[in-house]
Amino acid sequence: MDKAELRRAVTARRNALDLDVRAAKSAAICARLVELMDRLGAAAPHTVAVYAAMGSEVDPAAFVAAAAKRGWRVAYPCMLSATDAMACGQRMCMRAVSAGDASEAPFIAYPTRAFAATDVDSSRFPIVSAEALDMIVVPLVAFDRTGARLGYGGGCYDRYLPMLSPACQIVGIAFDEQRVDHVPTDAHDLPLPNIVSA
Repeated sequence: MDKAELRRAVTARRNALDLDVRAAKSAAICARLVELMDRLGAAAPHTVAVYAAMGSEVDPAAFVAAAAKRGWRVAYPCMLSATDAMACGQRMCMRAVSAGDASEAPFIAYPTRAFAATDVDSSRFPIVSAEALDMIVVPLVAFDRTGARLGYGGGCYDRYLPMLSPACQIVGIAFDEQRVDHVPTDAHDLPLPNIVSA
């Protein structure tokens, strides 16, 4: 099965999960993420990057609430306009969002839309450098036992992850139903060191 076929098949499997089952599994995954976060300790303020769930994805909202309660800075992906992407060599950046401002962040409301730097209030939603992240929660479509990840095909995370500090904890999250025997990979596809599923 090629990547496109696998993406369709696993997305259909994920979409078929009952809403209550998805919610329960998301809660279990968020609890595991909180455990991982707590292992990093509270000696210094930490920064975690997450994503806003789209469709039937694992919803990390409970983890975001726990991180904010512990005083962590939370950042979300913001897709970049073609001009900005060319200038920095990336298709996305991470922007910090205060707990009360999430509903006002256009890149959370429209996660796949590309924004020019002038479209987003950078004083309210500052860009967080990749090196500043202590933890990043990565969405995925499918995964296998080796940690190979099938994303949505844009390559955004494959380009972004190599920029992280070696100390940054990288965690993919998914439902068990997204596990497959083998994810086809290309040279640029990076396996994830940690995948939490339920």
